[in-house]
Amino acid sequence: MRFVILFGVAFLLGILMAFLEMSEPFGWIISMIVIVFLSTYLFVYPIFWEKNVKKVESYLKKRRKNPLFKLYYGMGNRIDQDVKEATEALLRKYKQPARQAMFKTLYALYENDILRAKKDIVDIRPPKYKAYYQAVVAMEEGKMEQAAKFGEQVKTEWMKHALAAAIAKKAGNHGEYVAEIQNAFEKSRGVQRYIIYKQYEVDLKVN
Repeated sequence: MRFVILFGVAFLLGILMAFLEMSEPFGWIISMIVIVFLSTYLFVYPIFWEKNVKKVESYLKKRRKNPLFKLYYGMGNRIDQDVKEATEALLRKYKQPARQAMFKTLYALYENDILRAKKDIVDIRPPKYKAYYQAVVAMEEGKMEQAAKFGEQVKTEWMKHALAAAIAKKAGNHGEYVAEIQNAFEKSRGVQRYIIYKQYEVDLKVN
């Protein structure tokens, strides 16, 4: 449907440029700017900036042939077979150690296999993601001081709030936990917002 819209807009732009008798170079520039902007909105916006989790879920569900979208949708809805198949497909496709480490870590944490996650984290890049997952693993092992040290390396807002929520939950502070999860949700966008929502749906208050 998005391709139909894009081609339709391109066709209408062509007619408009001809009607206004714009010079060909200028017409091409205007058309390219509009098409690039529209393409970004239709194909990139839902993944990185969309705030409506239902729209993100719909986008992912329709594109489950893409293993990355299948992974996100599977994790969000706890579809074990989808997560397994998507992870295997991504590992076959991407051979770089850093990407392999990320997908392996995500899958290990999904299966709550902390020992496997701890081993796979080593090659994760960039450092902020590595520190985030190291903090998650440290908390699961009950090493809260170590988790806090790793957390200090994390600068992304939603990550900091997610870690703070996990620490509060471990400490039995439910009020702070809910507040921090809400903060993590509000600071996130696109797919990450969707994953946070699906993971903490019971505790989130979303209008």
